[in-house]
Amino acid sequence: MTVEEMKAYLAAHGVEDGSVYTHGGLGAGEIDGIEFIDGAWHTYFSERGSKNNYRRWNSEAEAVAWMLPRAEDLARLYRIWKD
Repeated sequence: MTVEEMKAYLAAHGVEDGSVYTHGGLGAGEIDGIEFIDGAWHTYFSERGSKNNYRRWNSEAEAVAWMLPRAEDLARLYRIWKD
């Protein structure tokens, strides 16, 4: 799955970029992020205006596979998820 496919899937369930995940930016509060940097996909944790705990992935699909269940779990926990 690509990041764009992940974003479309999450949006179809009422989960927008910036709610429980961010694509390439800093989130409002503490939030997981995903971004393409220097030729590789990375995930990170955004908090207090900075990106921390970067993890580099071999492919976009691997980064998304890590990010998607986290975003879905948080969306369900925060009752954002719409079936």
